[in-house]
Amino acid sequence: MKIEIEVKRRRMSVTQGEAVVYINGQEIISFGDDIRMIPKGERCFGTKIGDWASVKPDTEFILGMLYHPYDEIYHYSEKVKQALYNILKQEQNGGMSCVTM
Repeated sequence: MKIEIEVKRRRMSVTQGEAVVYINGQEIISFGDDIRMIPKGERCFGTKIGDWASVKPDTEFILGMLYHPYDEIYHYSEKVKQALYNILKQEQNGGMSCVTM
């Protein structure tokens, strides 16, 4: 079974945005995006509106879903675990997943 982790970005305005992390289409968590004015030639992520875009790559949000970098105790493992258990149930109920050669 394919397990897909996806980040979708939403912009509420030119200078405000959020990033939502999904596992197989199930929303797990959302984060405020870091939208800044991007100088010409500088790297940015997501959609650039005017000169404004995110300075955070998708991987930062995925890591944030798994582990909160500022607090060793606080994390989102329960939501991630539940999403993965739902996928496991689908696999178990779907029959064979091996390839016959």
